[in-house]
Amino acid sequence: MLLTKTCTAIIRQAKASDALAISQIRVAAWQAAYTPFMPEDFLKALNPASQLESLQAKLTAPSRDFYLAIADQQNQSLGFYALGKPRFESSGNSAELWALNVAPSAWRSGLGFELMQDAITKAKHFAYQRILLWCISENHAARVMPFT
Repeated sequence: MLLTKTCTAIIRQAKASDALAISQIRVAAWQAAYTPFMPEDFLKALNPASQLESLQAKLTAPSRDFYLAIADQQNQSLGFYALGKPRFESSGNSAELWALNVAPSAWRSGLGFELMQDAITKAKHFAYQRILLWCISENHAARVMPFT
């Protein structure tokens, strides 16, 4: 993997007050990354303010079933991951990586790798034995993510 920048982010458990930043990162990342895979109208209609109250509520009670971490660099939130109980039936003691999004301004900085490593560590802490990830088959960046 070729990295063009050095990442020095602090990854921490997200708080309810981070909900808007998380939503803004998600929308920006989706709009930049998924243009080849999703309808343009759908991507343009994404709204960071949508479902903020629900996210804030989830962030007030983190658990093994729902954990969200956010990455900050120089007082700016640049990425996050959500990990927890799979949203579908799965075998074994599995976690699902529900999301891992990085602000487009931080792409190719190593931040996605750092977030993935933190998610693996957190999954082990929660005693999960494996991590499941669903992604668009053409999303090569997600498909080569190192699950070690």
